[in-house]
Amino acid sequence: MRAAVIPRYGSPDVVQIGDVSKPAPAAGEVLIRVHATTVNRTDDGELRPGILGRLFFGLTRPRRTIFGLDVAGVVEAVGADVIALKPGDRVFGMCPHQGNGAQAEYVCVPESGPIALMPAGLGFADAVVCEGAYYADSGLKKFDVGPGHKILIYGASGAIGSSAVQLAKARGAEVTAVVATRHLELARSLGADRVIDYTAEDFSRLGERFDFVFEAVGKTSYLRCRRLLKPKGRFMATDAGPWGQYLPLLLWSAIARNDRVVVPLPPRGGGHAFVAFLKTRMEAGQFRAVVDRTYPLDAIADAYRYVAAGQKAGIVVIEVVADDPLEAAQAR
Repeated sequence: MRAAVIPRYGSPDVVQIGDVSKPAPAAGEVLIRVHATTVNRTDDGELRPGILGRLFFGLTRPRRTIFGLDVAGVVEAVGADVIALKPGDRVFGMCPHQGNGAQAEYVCVPESGPIALMPAGLGFADAVVCEGAYYADSGLKKFDVGPGHKILIYGASGAIGSSAVQLAKARGAEVTAVVATRHLELARSLGADRVIDYTAEDFSRLGERFDFVFEAVGKTSYLRCRRLLKPKGRFMATDAGPWGQYLPLLLWSAIARNDRVVVPLPPRGGGHAFVAFLKTRMEAGQFRAVVDRTYPLDAIADAYRYVAAGQKAGIVVIEVVADDPLEAAQAR
C-alpha cells in the first residue's frame, strides 16, 4: 500500500510517499480503507519534537513511521472476535498512538478503540475532526463547564479552539472567541456570543472577568490572561507551552491545589466513548468540521509545511481517496 513514510525527525522534506506492507487485522481489530485523514499540530510536533517530545515519540527517531491520528474510511476486513463492525461500514475516529497512523491507504484500529459508525450523509473529509474536539472536550469536562459560566477561548479558529467554541455552546456556556480579523465570521458562525479581533484590540484588557480562559493554540500566556480571570477562575492550556512555560505554573497550581492553571489531558481509555459522544453532537447539528485546506496524499509534505506555518483554521484534510458523490448519496 502507499503511505506517507517518516523515517527520521526533520522538516517536511523528510516526508516521502512510499510503498509499505498492507496491515492485517489482528483479533479484535478492523482494517480500514482510509478515505481521509489530517495533518495537525500533533503531527508537526511529532515530526519536529523538542527534548520532552522525544521522550514520548522516540529519542533518536520516531517510534512509528506513519503518522496521522484522525481517520475516516470504510471497513475492509475484520479480525477474530469483532462483533459490532463489519466490512462495508463507514467509520470515523482516531488511531492509537502506539501503532502506525492513518496517513496511508490502510490502517488497523481496535474495535474497542476510539472509532464509531459515521453519521449518515457525512462526507469523509468532514468526519476527520476527532483529535481537536477530544482535547477541547477534555478541558471543558475537567471544569464541568455549563450554563451560567463565561469562557474566553483564545485561538478559537484552530482545530481545538473551533471545537471548544461549539462544545462549550452545546454545554450552555457564554463564549467569547478571540481570533484574527480573517476568522471573525467563522467564530460567529460557530456560535460565539462575542468575537474579539486580537489584531485590532488588546483582548487582555476587556475589563471583563471569566470563569475560564482556554488557551487553545499555544500563542499567549497565563501572565497575560490572568487579569481576565475571576477570583476563582481557571486557565486551561492545550500543551506545556513554548519552552515549557506552563510547567512551573502547573507545579504551583498542584502544590496550591487550586487548579488555577491546568493542561487537561484526555482520560486514558476514554476515546471510544468520546467518539460516540461527538457523533451525537454532529447528528444534533451542534458540531461541524471546519476544513481549511484539502491536499491529496501525494502532496502531504505541502500540508505539513502549511500546518507548520501556524496559520491554519480548523483542520487540514488529506484526501487519500476522493469522495464518490454516488457513494455519499447512497450513505444518506
